[in-house]
Amino acid sequence: MAVPLTHREAASGVLGSISLACWIFLLVPQLIENYKNGSAKAISFAFILVWFIGDIANLIGALWAKLVPVVVAIAIYFCIADGVLICQCIYYNEKVSREMERRISSHTAHEDDGTHVPQPTTPLLSRRMSENLGQSGRRRPDGNSLNHDPLAKMLAEDEPKSTWAKNILSLLGICTAGIAGWVIAWKTGAWQPTPTQPIKGPAEMAVGAQVAGYLSALCYLG
Repeated sequence: MAVPLTHREAASGVLGSISLACWIFLLVPQLIENYKNGSAKAISFAFILVWFIGDIANLIGALWAKLVPVVVAIAIYFCIADGVLICQCIYYNEKVSREMERRISSHTAHEDDGTHVPQPTTPLLSRRMSENLGQSGRRRPDGNSLNHDPLAKMLAEDEPKSTWAKNILSLLGICTAGIAGWVIAWKTGAWQPTPTQPIKGPAEMAVGAQVAGYLSALCYLG
């Protein structure tokens, strides 16, 4: 016999699916940005490691307490996403460290040979030449910049409006993706309503699940 779907449980499933979609669209861009830049300097390794410990404790507590599937799915996603971030940090930090060691060894070898090797902080132009270029540039003001000032002003005025529109469309898109995901999961049978049972008082939660939950909260706050 099929379990009827109540409005309350449907709302719970939809909101949980939207929550999962929000977390996906929040963390995935950071993973892509790290891959494009080939660096993880924007991430604190110690911070993400503590969060990963909290994710594991959160997942253990959710499974132990037999929470709703949406909570378990979000906990699994946290573990995967933060695990990938940790792997990126280790890989890119090791890559940068090897590159620095290679540059230092190359610089030391050239110094022993008596040749001069320019450093990343070495100016491309001498100080006197840069001063001369600066003075000549000040003598000839750029007329094009003056002509484009009104256009730049109009673009600057329209920028906040376009930002608001982009943010609103992004939120609507995320909510739509979350709702669509829940509908697909419900229609395919991946998500099923829970049979209603008579209330017999507050259910006892395992002590281990509570400890895991408090440990997770402590790691997230730390």
